[in-house]
Amino acid sequence: MMVRSIAIASGKGGVGKTSLAVNCAVKLTSDGNRVALLDADFGMANSHILLNQKIENSVNDILEKNLNIEKVIHETSTGLKLIPGGSGVLELLNLDSQKRWEIIRSLDTLKDDLDILIVDTPAGASDASIEFSAACDAVVIVLVPEPTSFMDAYSFIKALYLEKKFDSVSIVVNLSKNEKAAKKSFDSFKKIVTKFLNVDMQFAGWLPESKAVAGSIIARKPAVLQKSLEPILKKNFTEITKNLVEIESVKSSGVKFFNKK
Repeated sequence: MMVRSIAIASGKGGVGKTSLAVNCAVKLTSDGNRVALLDADFGMANSHILLNQKIENSVNDILEKNLNIEKVIHETSTGLKLIPGGSGVLELLNLDSQKRWEIIRSLDTLKDDLDILIVDTPAGASDASIEFSAACDAVVIVLVPEPTSFMDAYSFIKALYLEKKFDSVSIVVNLSKNEKAAKKSFDSFKKIVTKFLNVDMQFAGWLPESKAVAGSIIARKPAVLQKSLEPILKKNFTEITKNLVEIESVKSSGVKFFNKK
C-alpha cells in the first residue's frame, strides 16, 4: 500500500492551518493509521509547540549534518511521528529548490512505515509552499470567511495551478458560525476560483470558532485529545479526517513524495 500524502495549506497566516494539520494528524493516528507530520514551515515551525514536544533535531540537521530522517523524527505519546521543521533557523527561511528536493527525497525511506503523511506547509504562495504542496497527493486549503482570506487563497490556488498543473483542491472553512454559513462561504469562493481557473474544488468540512481549540493551543494539547471536547468539534474533526483520506490523488508536475509519478 502506497503512503498517502496530504498538504494542509493556506493563502495567509492566522487562519488555523497548523492547528488543523496537528489535530488531523493526531486524529488519524488515533484511528489506527501510521502517520507522520512534516512541519514544512521551515524556520518558522511551531507544530512541536502544539504537541508539547522538546525538539533536539530538525530537518536542518538533515541538510547541515547529513542526519538520516529516522534521527530527526520525534515520536509523540499519541504514536504520531513528528518531523520538525526547525524554528528560528535563518538558513531554513529561504531554501533553494535543491534543498527542498533533498528534504522531500529524505522521506523516501519511510514509505514502508507509514500510511499517511500530513505536510503543514508555509502560509502564502511562496516557492516552498507551492513545491511542498504539489509534491503531495492532495492539497487541503484552510479558509476563513473574510475577503482577505479569499483573496490570498485564490492567489495560492492560481500559483499551484499555473506553476504545477495542480487542478484539484479541497477546502476546510474555519471559524464559521455554522455549517450553512460554511457551505455558503465555500460556494462563494468556488464561484470566484472556477470563473478564472479550470480547478476542481471540494468541500472537505468546517470548524466553528471555539474556545476549546484556542485553549488547546495555549495548553499545548491538541483539541482532539480533550475528553470534554464539544460534540460539534468531535463530529467535524471526524468528518474532515474521513474526507482527507478519501480525496482523489492529483497528478502534477515536479517532484513528488515517495517517488510517485
